[in-house]
Amino acid sequence: MDELAFTDNDGVEVFYRRWAPNDSVRAIVLVVHGASEHSGRYARFAELLRDEGYAVYALDLRGHGRTADSTGRGRTGPGGMNAVLADVDELANRARTDFPALPVVLFGHSMGSVIAQAYVERSGDQLAGYVLSGTMGVMEGAEDMATAIRDAVTAGMADEPLDMLGGFNMTFEPARTKYDWLSRDPEEVDKYVNDPWCGDNLPLTYGFVAEMLDTVATIMDEEEIARVPKHLPVLLITGEADPVSNGAVQVRELEKRLRDAGLDVTAKYYPDARHELLNEINRDDVHADIVAWLNRVTPAA
Repeated sequence: MDELAFTDNDGVEVFYRRWAPNDSVRAIVLVVHGASEHSGRYARFAELLRDEGYAVYALDLRGHGRTADSTGRGRTGPGGMNAVLADVDELANRARTDFPALPVVLFGHSMGSVIAQAYVERSGDQLAGYVLSGTMGVMEGAEDMATAIRDAVTAGMADEPLDMLGGFNMTFEPARTKYDWLSRDPEEVDKYVNDPWCGDNLPLTYGFVAEMLDTVATIMDEEEIARVPKHLPVLLITGEADPVSNGAVQVRELEKRLRDAGLDVTAKYYPDARHELLNEINRDDVHADIVAWLNRVTPAA
């Protein structure tokens, strides 16, 4: 694994990790992580893909991980969500420079799935496919929530921390920790709780959440989904006990909208699984499903 960085157009130093096979490379997978975590949490998944012949690139988003040294913890920094999407584009360009002429697949988890969906609506013609993991799907009331957070930002709270994750544990109370909603594997939950770059240790600010909700409020609309290139296959992977998508209800609506738009949709719903499918007790099955789909959309030369 290589640890690298680039400086974007706003002067933000964006940190990223790269896992590259020693032998021939089949395709490139770009990983976009979720809220209040970082790219290092995807090492196990990246190593598995590397062993299957995929070069994996994962950045620390603005406000997260080592990139937060430039923007501040939980802050997008200058440029907002447009700059976040530009950073993903730069990561893709660097991957293509390292491995020219190879197909590129985008993998987004949770908040990263929001970024991934926004990206494919703008630049999907550059991709061979995309994966939405633990996505919130079609979220009713997103516009009203975005307006409320924007009002708080206007009132001067842009840099104040906002606990946007705490409510997801209600379904699992009484619970061992406030993050039991992430996974049924207690060891994985404890890793998250004890990580200095995750959860309560790195809350997003009102300003960051406002940017994100503005994006959520638009990208799942039929008009925006229609901008995704028709050739682009998409894989949805969702736990049926994931509170982020109301037990997958909101993802099923997204699946319908994607199919109605004429896209090649594969949807996998895992009974009793929670939010972080890559860290769930059935993760071996999830990994196998992802690899099988990747092999289909990036056929070997």
